[in-house]
Amino acid sequence: MNATTVSLSRGAPVSTERRPETARPPATSGGTSWLLPSEPSSVPRARRLAIAQLGVWALHDFSDDAELLVSELVTNALRHAGGPIRLTLSLCSVDRAFRCEVADEDPGQPRVRRPCGDDEGGRGLHLLDLLSRCWGSTCTAAGKVVWFELHPPALALEAALEEGHMTP
Repeated sequence: MNATTVSLSRGAPVSTERRPETARPPATSGGTSWLLPSEPSSVPRARRLAIAQLGVWALHDFSDDAELLVSELVTNALRHAGGPIRLTLSLCSVDRAFRCEVADEDPGQPRVRRPCGDDEGGRGLHLLDLLSRCWGSTCTAAGKVVWFELHPPALALEAALEEGHMTP
């Protein structure tokens, strides 16, 4: 399914076809957050943090997809925004999902583009569209948050929520 990026008013989510434009980001629980410096070493650190947190929540089956998508979002934040990056991982009880958010200080919304065959970049949002259940971007007072959700099996998510595993 192709992503459709829609520019909306400040504070409203930018959505893909898989999430209605009027939808609000769901309530979360069991989340944790890290402030990462705007430097290349933040990309592998973000991957390690995501894998560790998924391990705490016993959601190992999603490590590969989460690792790749976290890496893409943090890399995009480094390329297109200045300043620190906030990585937030949480469990969404309403949508029954694992959610990743990457906040940066650039108010510019992500744009899906069609890379040429030998372009080195431009595929990150396509990967989000292919591997996540839904994704989008929300304007904030300080910039934006780009997020995605993966949907683990209900039993695994319920166990993680019930156990109250909050941080690695």
